[in-house]
This record gives sequence, structure tokens and C-alpha cells, in this order.
Amino acid sequence: MATAVTAACPPVDGSGIIAEAEILKLSPTRSRLSLPRLIKLCAKSAALSPAEQLHALSLKHGLSSDLFIQSALVSLYSSCGHLQLSLQVFDRMLHRNVVAWTAVINACLSFGIPDSALSYFFRMLDSGIVADSFAIVAALSACANVGALNVGRGLHSYMKKTGMEIAEFVATALINMYSKCGSIQDALRVFNSITCAGRTTQTWNAMIHGLAVHGLVTNAVQVFDEMISAGMRPNEVTFLGLLCGCSHCGLVEEGKFFFEEMRREYGIQPGIKHYGCMVDLLGRAGSFADAYEMIRDMRVHPNHIIWGALLNACRLHGNIHAAERVMEIMRDEGRPAADTSHYVMLSNMYRDAGMGEKMAQVRAMVGRKPKGLSYVQVGSVLHAFGVGDDDSWIENSGEIMGKLGFSGKEEEEEDCDLFDSNSGNLTDAHVEFLRHWDFLIHLEANT
Repeated sequence: MATAVTAACPPVDGSGIIAEAEILKLSPTRSRLSLPRLIKLCAKSAALSPAEQLHALSLKHGLSSDLFIQSALVSLYSSCGHLQLSLQVFDRMLHRNVVAWTAVINACLSFGIPDSALSYFFRMLDSGIVADSFAIVAALSACANVGALNVGRGLHSYMKKTGMEIAEFVATALINMYSKCGSIQDALRVFNSITCAGRTTQTWNAMIHGLAVHGLVTNAVQVFDEMISAGMRPNEVTFLGLLCGCSHCGLVEEGKFFFEEMRREYGIQPGIKHYGCMVDLLGRAGSFADAYEMIRDMRVHPNHIIWGALLNACRLHGNIHAAERVMEIMRDEGRPAADTSHYVMLSNMYRDAGMGEKMAQVRAMVGRKPKGLSYVQVGSVLHAFGVGDDDSWIENSGEIMGKLGFSGKEEEEEDCDLFDSNSGNLTDAHVEFLRHWDFLIHLEANT
């Protein structure tokens, strides 16, 4: 009864959890049974303080080898925003099952490090643990995030070889992975292998969105019509995929139709992302007045994503005056301090227009940005690297430049962007470029 009540009414803060933890101190047996439930509640409310107390309690009662409790703690710390604590708990586990491995894989995914997630997945397989559906879905999500198509195909083959039943949520993850990795035909094959009765709303949505982002809006609409004919009710995600496709392909009238149908036929109120698609669609078409009017008529308060969509439209059409006006509105309405993408966009517009002084002023507002990463897959190995990484290991840089027809001295004299104008060394921006070629050379040598 206590479990049911607590699950139905989780505490907003950690006071209730701490109070029950005090009672549990008297009973190690009760701690073993109740700690996983309390840890799960802490994870839902991201309550770090009671989480640490529950962790201490588990150690006090000698539960450091309990797989359920330790796996729950791995998930708990990542939910509270502490990946290192999550990894520490995992590393100290003497024994690990598939639940523990899946917990650490999902922790890496939640912190935006899919390459580490895949590394843990393959470590799990190397340890002799057989992946279940939940571990596979986590690994497929990591593949989708980095575009690791071959790894994703390998996971699909692994499922077939082990005789794993492809449940609906696994099929949805496969469709999503293939779509994001650029293999829409593989996504369609998975989708068509599922009976109409076995498709859920999530499955239909994954296929519609995959087709839409590949510019196959006609096919996406066809799948949408099949969804309706099958008696499935579309939701806000369904229409988001359709609007996204219309935006990418510049189908203004079709986008307006789906936007109205969503509200009129299905009673779905558009959210911030739906408005973002419409603003992007109208802006790309050059209808700045209509886009601005839609923003002003929104039922929700426009955020930086909405204004960013309009700013991007200004960039596409080279309308600097409109872009400056958008930036003024964003500043007046409180643009998030952590978001620098809009300043970068405006500075690039100034650069393209030859307005160097204004470009420098805007660039100064950006400050230091988080470094982006690129991923290259060679065989089954995924490599991550970014601008500014150490390039001393690139032994083939001369060979690469020779293949491209560059010689450092000559290009320096011609002020080529590949070289620093002062030192003649490769710039950070092109170390990343060279690494792509380095991997391709190694790949060519091994095939």
C-alpha cells in the first residue's frame, strides 16, 4: 500500500523521502526492499540531497553488491546531473547485469556523449552479457545521434542472430536510427515488416518524420493517410513531422493546411515547435510579414527558438535590416545567456556583407563557445574529434595535403585559409578536416 501511495503522489521535494529513509535506518531488511522505490522517486524529482543519503544508507546496510539498488543509483545520479558520480557507482560494482549496463549507457546518452554510450555497450557484450531490448534501443539511439549506420546495421543483425523479438518500441528505434543515419530505404523495410495492427502511434510518427526530413513529403503524407485509414489518431508529434517536411521543402500552402487541420479536425493546440516550423516555413518563403504576424498571434510566448527561425530566414534572404530588428526584439524579451547561435548567425551575415567592424562587435558578444565534435566511423570503431584538438598524431598531413594539391608554403603565400597567416601552420579549423582525410587514407589502406 505504501508503495502504491508513494508512486501515485511523488513528493515535490526530498522531505518525504528523507523522513522515510530515517525509518529505514532501523531495518536493513526493509531497506533492501524499499530503497529501489525511494531512489526512483529521487530520480523523478532530481533530488540530489536525499539521493546521497539513500546512497549512504545502502552502504551502511551492506547493500553495495545489490544489483537493483546499485543500478538504480547509476540512473539516479545521472538524473540529478552528476555523470561522474553515476560512473563512479558503476565502476565500483563488483557484478553487473544488463540492467546496470543499460543504466550507464542511458546516463551517457542523457549527457550528450553517444560515443561513450556505444563504448559501454560493446564493453557489455565483451563481458559476456547478452543485450536485451532496452539495451539495444539505447545503443540504437546512440547510433542515430552520431550517424553510425554500420554499427546500427550490426545491432539489427545481432537482434536477428540472437532471435530477439522486435517489439514495437524496438522497431520504432530502428526506424528512427535508419532515418537519422540517412538510410530511409532500410527504415521503410523495417516499417513495412510490421503488420498494420502492430504499429503504434510512435511507429507511424517515426516513419512520417523520417520521410519528411529526407524531403519525401509526398510519401510522408501518404503514410499519414494510411495511419488515418488504419484508425490511428495522430498526435502533436505526427503533425510536427509533417510541418517539418513542409518547411524543408518550402511547401507553404501544404504547411498551412496541416497547421489548420491539426487544430480544426483533431483539437490539437500547436506548441512552440509547431509555431517554429511555421515561422521557418513562412520565413524561408520570404513572407516576413506573415511570419511576424504568426509570432504575434501565438498562444504561447515566443522563445529564442521562434525568433531564431525568423533570424535564419533573414540570413537565407540576406536581409540584414530585418535580422537586426529581430535581434533587438530578442534582447528586449530576454534571450537566454547560454545561447550564442543567434549572435554567430548575425556575425556571419555581417561577414558575408563585408561589414567587418560590425562582425567583430557581434563576435565579441559570443565569447567562448562549447566545442562541437565530428564523428568518423572506421569499421566498427567510432572516433570523435573537434576543432582545436591536438594534431600531432596526424602523421599523414603532408600526404593528405599532397593529394589535395596543396603545399604549405605556396598556399601560405596566397593567404589560403588552410594555414595560419603568421606561422604557416595548419589552423585549428582544418585539423578536423585533415582528420577526416587521415581516416579515409587508413580505410583505403585496410581494404
